Amino acid sequence: MRKDLLHAVRGLWQSPVFALTAILTIALGIGASTAIFSVANAVLLRPLPYKAPDRLVLPWVEMRARHILDGTFSVEGFIDLRTGASMFEDLGALFTFRGATPAENGTLEQVSFGLVTPNFFRLLGARVRLGRDFIDADGLPQPPADPAARGGQAPQRIPAISILSYEYWQRRYGSDPSVVGRTINGALIVGVLEPNFELLFPPSANIERTPEIWTALRLAYDQSQRHSIGFHLVGRLKPGATIEQAQSQAERFAAEERRIDLIERAADYHVRLEPMHKDLVAEVRPTILALMGAVIFLLLIACVNVANLLMVRSSLRERELSVRTALGASRWRLMRQMLAESVVIAGCGTLVGLGLARVGIHQLIVMGPTNLPRLGSIAIDPVVLAFSAAAGLVAAAIFGVIPALRASRPDVMQVLRCSGRTASLGGGRVLRNAAVVIEVALSFVLLIGSGLMFRSFVALQHIDPGYDPRGVLTFLLAGGRGKTPAERAAFAHDLQGRLAAMPGVQAVSAAVPFPWTGDSILCAGERKRRRQIRANSRRPIARRCCRVTSRR
Repeated sequence: MRKDLLHAVRGLWQSPVFALTAILTIALGIGASTAIFSVANAVLLRPLPYKAPDRLVLPWVEMRARHILDGTFSVEGFIDLRTGASMFEDLGALFTFRGATPAENGTLEQVSFGLVTPNFFRLLGARVRLGRDFIDADGLPQPPADPAARGGQAPQRIPAISILSYEYWQRRYGSDPSVVGRTINGALIVGVLEPNFELLFPPSANIERTPEIWTALRLAYDQSQRHSIGFHLVGRLKPGATIEQAQSQAERFAAEERRIDLIERAADYHVRLEPMHKDLVAEVRPTILALMGAVIFLLLIACVNVANLLMVRSSLRERELSVRTALGASRWRLMRQMLAESVVIAGCGTLVGLGLARVGIHQLIVMGPTNLPRLGSIAIDPVVLAFSAAAGLVAAAIFGVIPALRASRPDVMQVLRCSGRTASLGGGRVLRNAAVVIEVALSFVLLIGSGLMFRSFVALQHIDPGYDPRGVLTFLLAGGRGKTPAERAAFAHDLQGRLAAMPGVQAVSAAVPFPWTGDSILCAGERKRRRQIRANSRRPIARRCCRVTSRR
């Protein structure tokens, strides 16, 4: 086989135009298919980087009478579900937001916070590099704030417990191991996470993927706060439990909630369980599969093109093959020689295609949509390399077998009697015509799909969004100055006046939450719950958004 490969390389070297055309054609098909497969592998095929990911589920609240299908839970709803649902091996809650914390030089810096139940990292299998993980005692509720309930003495508050992300520990503290035991925003730092830990939730959940400061939630049951929602839940099913069994039990739990609560009964309260990985990729799965199908068609078109070139090349070499047959070369010997050329072309095309795929992956990461999960993990890993090698072998088989079969059966007497090569070119007319028909059919499918996508893109560009985005500048203000609501309101009013006085500014507005971010509108109970969380954590955080319209 080595001699056949060397002979194939010499033959292709003598026909550089043919070799370069065939290699680039295959490289385009393999490069495109490898780039899209790397996305499919990272997003759809690779398991979640958590402990027992196949048993992780995301519970969602459905209020069908209010057309809410992806609602969040209240503290009381989470506690009821955790204590009353036996299908979970473990259940955790989290709430993320952006806020401000004093930097080393005294200035405020904006960071992302994650409020989680103490079992959250154990639930997902996240490891702590430095210090310790949260323990159950970190989630004990604060004592009653009413001094009368404690014999007239003011209650002593329990300090909040925090864990830093590895990246934040490096950036702010320079990987100083003595950070454990310090305080940040009044919270005691007890540990540092392992690097690259992120929360993988559906984009519509509006979750901070990489919180920098994690704080243990101190949850107290208060029936009056049942309708103050905002917590996302993650659960792990017990070994052997199916999602159908768990959903049936969740329905019984929701029915009991509707029975005891009038508002939830009026809203038609339900709980839906979704496998975590399936829910994460639900929005992008159809698009990725469609792209994967398109690049497979593109690879097939490339194979048909190269097969056509090889059949023409074998027709031109019929005299040579006939002479070799007359000298005693067997049919398998001729087939092996032709297949060796196909393997060389496919191998070179695969190597060039991997280079094109690397460039394509880089562009996908730079230009990728924000709702594409695990975008940063897309890379050419061993699985992608195996796919590329398999694609190259399959391509070599597709475009090499038929020309090899035809070239291995030359009509020796007819070819040797012919004085020219024109007669030889007609021998494979049926195969070439069939290849052209297949190529046109596949191209027609791709053309229709591309046309439909372009038509959808044009239609989206002509949809009136209801506002004029030209000249609109936006920013998020976290950590509003002032301890009391009146002080914070005065600060916001002063800031709005300063912005309106800037040259070129026509109008200034503010909104909580920021429009079109996927967050839910805050009700009075939700605002009260967030105020309580801020008070318990001793973090005077106020989220505000200002929209600035400028002529520039």
